[in-house]
Amino acid sequence: MGQISLGPISESLAEAAARFPDRLAVVAPDGETLTYHHLAQRVERLSSWMASRGVRQGDRIAVRSANGLLPIFAYLSATRLGATCVPIASSLSQMEVERIVAATEPVLGMADQEGAESLSATGTETLSADSGEYRKALAAETVPLPPVDAASTALIIFTSGTSGASKGVCLSQAAIAFNAAVTAKSQEFGSQEVYLSSTPLHHATAGVRVFTMLFGGHTHVVMRAFGPAAWMEAVETYSVTSAMLVPTQVSRVLDDPGYDPSRLSSLRLLVYGAGPSSSAQTLRMTEELPCSLYHGYGLSEACTVVTAFGPEEHRALGGPDDPRLGSCGRPIDGVDVRLRRSDGSPADVGEVGEIQIRSPKVMSGYWQDADSTASAFEDGWLLTGDLAIADSHGFLMLAGRSKEVIISGGVNVYPAQVERAIASDPDIEEVAVFAEPDGAWGESVAAAVKLRQGAEKAVDEIERLVSQQLDSRARPRRVVFVDEFPRTPTGKIRKSLLAGLLN
Repeated sequence: MGQISLGPISESLAEAAARFPDRLAVVAPDGETLTYHHLAQRVERLSSWMASRGVRQGDRIAVRSANGLLPIFAYLSATRLGATCVPIASSLSQMEVERIVAATEPVLGMADQEGAESLSATGTETLSADSGEYRKALAAETVPLPPVDAASTALIIFTSGTSGASKGVCLSQAAIAFNAAVTAKSQEFGSQEVYLSSTPLHHATAGVRVFTMLFGGHTHVVMRAFGPAAWMEAVETYSVTSAMLVPTQVSRVLDDPGYDPSRLSSLRLLVYGAGPSSSAQTLRMTEELPCSLYHGYGLSEACTVVTAFGPEEHRALGGPDDPRLGSCGRPIDGVDVRLRRSDGSPADVGEVGEIQIRSPKVMSGYWQDADSTASAFEDGWLLTGDLAIADSHGFLMLAGRSKEVIISGGVNVYPAQVERAIASDPDIEEVAVFAEPDGAWGESVAAAVKLRQGAEKAVDEIERLVSQQLDSRARPRRVVFVDEFPRTPTGKIRKSLLAGLLN
């Protein structure tokens, strides 16, 4: 790639406002709209108000709010000062909120009414979106503000914690700016992109998009929460050109009684990820959706997407037996990826190895956790803990998390491979594979399975699916059928809770 500017994010907002002052920047869930001129104006006023209250570079600002304008104002105003936003999910327990606040010591909280009560209860001075003080802050007199270091941390994203305590991922302004440039190239943004967010802005995937859309002056349409009918209506109403959904949300759109491909005629690209998709589901998307598809693999520690299975690869799929079905693609420009065995040596083609990443968009580290940061890096490479297999063309197929590997009788079983085998049956809507303690084998394979509506399956049919495609030792010893899975706020299955389903 050519040289990419890693300057402060505020420069990108100022440039967009200067070039496209009358272009729509944000469409809020309640229908309120802001042009780039008005967005930049409000950000400058709010950051001036923050400065008057003593907020300085490096200070933390806790943000707890449902999707809307407030998180966007908070993120952009904080970066204008070089301060750091700490997004806190609305779904978290008060105990977890208190843990995050204690760890990050924010000098200010910004929240909707419900979030304000939660943050105030921690002793944090909080600016509530329904207060007169908030309205004054958005109309405050602007003052000269000091220059900002692009290396300053823009966001501390606390990871989902699907299998343990979450850690605070520190993403710098420079990393976020680089991510915006490579994402724009990888997803082929047009000159007037209209992007639809329907996942929580407190999560890295949607949160970094607040910044990405500045680079090119694109429009960001924000939904309060996902619903298939409302999502299709938003695509139609605002002529959305690109959007991101998790696979289960795509299925809900296609299954909705009001689904009609013509309603999505403006949509050129649908990005799907943040969860597994079956081969049948992927093929269904290619057949029934009127837009190009983009499947990404990423993680908060790298500003999300690092590999992509793009539109051309989707169009080239040859049917249910295509070996690249389920692949998360190859590294995007600006990201180096390698696979390593447990001893650090390179994994061969077709061999499971840990995904390791090197890129300017990788995190600065974990918040106040020097030990975890040190163990996450080796010679400048981020050790993701995710396992994959690469084919001869460099396409990656995920095999699971290194900590989720099931060791049964001394044999490594990779959950993602078992999940793909089970999900190859069109009657299976979703599956999650995990370990169960076993007195004889140490661990054995267990599977939680959700069937499509009206489908019926016996346990031995599930077992046979795996035995026919993988080593017999990967066969689930326990299978439980579920109506719904326990999930994180971003839709990921909480595997740590699945063992309780077997009782």
